[in-house]
Amino acid sequence: MQKNKRIQKALFFSLVITLLTSFTLLQIKTNKNILIGKSRAITPLLKGSTYKLQTNVYDALEKMKKDALKKGVKIHVISAYRSFEHQNRIWKKKYNVFRNQGLSVKETIKKITEYTAIPGTSRHHWGTEVDLSNFKNSRLKNKTATKKRKYEDWMQENAHKYGFYLVYTNNKYREGYKHESWHYSYRAISKFLLIEYLKLDIAKVLKTENIAGSTIFTKKYIEKYIEEHVLGINDYLF
Repeated sequence: MQKNKRIQKALFFSLVITLLTSFTLLQIKTNKNILIGKSRAITPLLKGSTYKLQTNVYDALEKMKKDALKKGVKIHVISAYRSFEHQNRIWKKKYNVFRNQGLSVKETIKKITEYTAIPGTSRHHWGTEVDLSNFKNSRLKNKTATKKRKYEDWMQENAHKYGFYLVYTNNKYREGYKHESWHYSYRAISKFLLIEYLKLDIAKVLKTENIAGSTIFTKKYIEKYIEEHVLGINDYLF
């Protein structure tokens, strides 16, 4: 009896996720600006106060955080959904820092894109991506090596059970962004959004935006950027 109830519950949640995913895709098919972080139409799809994610992504993450805590593992959210404007602020700040250090425009863009996406190309625009850490104030610091190791081991063994996968792995054959041990994606939705995103003419989209350093965003550059950065991800996310 208990087994049947668990199966029924699992099927119910699977159906809910399928319906929510279908609704999300329908919204995006009618408003492509959602994919580049430039539409408020995504607002009804988002949930949260201190951070925002698509509703079923948020719920899955909260459950993972709660279950991890039962095992003595604290998961902190560093960053989640970002609009185009938010991503552009991050981009401008880094652009100015590197230019002031004497780097050329080309060198600056290369340096920024080691870890940061061009506004309009960030997966964080989708509401399916989250940067996580076991330390509240910075993803690059940990209180103790023991806690860090416990956190990393738990995430490696369990994150996928909640639908989350690392995006930029340490696979030496992967191109694009450097390894990001903090960036996770909710695969059930993001894999479909990637398909929709690749249908966009990104070079044309970026040409209309006033992005620092965009003078080097030729069609050839963007094609290479998409191949290496947009598609240089964990194989499980395709």
